[in-house]
Amino acid sequence: MKTEIKRRKQTFLVLVPHRDVRCELRKYGDLTIKAGLTDVYSFPYIAPLASLSRALNVGELKQIANSLRKITGSDKISAEGDAVISFPGYEKDLSLAGPSLNIAFPQNVFEGGIKKITAIFSPFVIGCFLTKDKKKLISLKEISREKLAFRAAAVANMYWMPLRINGEICYKWKIGKLFWLPRPQKSLQKT
Repeated sequence: MKTEIKRRKQTFLVLVPHRDVRCELRKYGDLTIKAGLTDVYSFPYIAPLASLSRALNVGELKQIANSLRKITGSDKISAEGDAVISFPGYEKDLSLAGPSLNIAFPQNVFEGGIKKITAIFSPFVIGCFLTKDKKKLISLKEISREKLAFRAAAVANMYWMPLRINGEICYKWKIGKLFWLPRPQKSLQKT
């Protein structure tokens, strides 16, 4: 098996939902593929938030986790409806597909690592798979899926690298150490 690296590693800031949510996301991706979508690449069940020039350090990741908790408070982060965003990769017109997150972060959330951020993704999508076939994705919107909601989530660096193995393009990734959003404070919780 011959492996060639075609491009340098890319780094992203990602939001990682709790593993219970990731189990539901696996079902989401399976339903879409069973509905007839072809030419897909697997993707970890996480939401890319930003592209980075280099990885964020421990302090920056902790600061971002704390800022995200302040914004969400005791509310759950909801993921519903299909969304497709452009995703940088070896292939042109590569898109990330999955449920859209109902959150919008102000720019100052990323203040700790702002100099390292090269682009912020919009909208935020929990990736279930990568594809080049946007037209087919539009026709799959009728698939009913459960609404997902979660409080437990972490931020991390994700390292991403395209590979060519025996003439086929594939992707390799590694998710760095997770920095969990703090538990909501009791004073923030709704009664």
